[in-house]
Amino acid sequence: MSQSQERPLISEGVQARLRAASQTLTEAEGRVAQFFEQHPEEAIHLSVQALAQRIQVSEATIVRCCRSLGYQGLRDLKLALAAESMTPLHQIHEDILPDDSVGVVARKVLQSDIQAIADTLAVLDEQLLERAVEALAGATRIEFYGIGPSLPVALDAYYRFLRIGLTVTVTHDAVMQAVSAANLPPGSVAFAISHSGRTRETLNALRSARAAGAFCILLSSHVHTPLSEYADIALITASRETAFRTEALTSRIAHLSVIDALYVAVASRRSESSLIALERFSEAIDEHLL
Repeated sequence: MSQSQERPLISEGVQARLRAASQTLTEAEGRVAQFFEQHPEEAIHLSVQALAQRIQVSEATIVRCCRSLGYQGLRDLKLALAAESMTPLHQIHEDILPDDSVGVVARKVLQSDIQAIADTLAVLDEQLLERAVEALAGATRIEFYGIGPSLPVALDAYYRFLRIGLTVTVTHDAVMQAVSAANLPPGSVAFAISHSGRTRETLNALRSARAAGAFCILLSSHVHTPLSEYADIALITASRETAFRTEALTSRIAHLSVIDALYVAVASRRSESSLIALERFSEAIDEHLL
């Protein structure tokens, strides 16, 4: 995701950007990105000439790869890579082993969740977040789409925005998602959640929503995916995969965190009406508590 001209260089998130952009780089750029990811300490100390010779690519390819990741050139990427390697979180991501104790597994899983949130904070585009909040706060109706592991995230988003009095819907059935999307009224926001950005059913729903004139938001872990072609805004998160915990599972934590951030920001924009709605919500829930 190219952001070098939109905001200042951040000193972290290189590894997260490498993973997010992995599906969109050319074959030669992919080799450069793979070297950065697997040999960060060596890459920091190599000149562009030495790096090109080491990877067997042209110097121009290295520069293009850096810019594809959101940096102006190799120097900026190396500075960010060096800063990231010094952070404590950079060292805690470990694979879970079959003979790990329950305590060790818990530590590794929770640290992986912390890393996913930290990486996501590093790569999130604040300008796109601002646009998403404005769209959600002013929507006549918000519809959430998600299939498989993304469905619980869509349900959580529905629940949260319903609490502050917004008109929101979520449909479990994939076919009905597309049908409902095709009938969205003017001023609606369609919010799709897909880790891969390639889920066929979610793509069909978002495409139908776009055709109906809705403002479309995508929450994903990868840039420039088929789903992003139908999104006005693509919010990209970051996560890492381990032997027993797929990247899609880790991304769920990052996606839920972004939903939380959007929910709080929208509630703040509509503070008076949000507080009234929350009070009504609490009264309704109290009737069901012992």
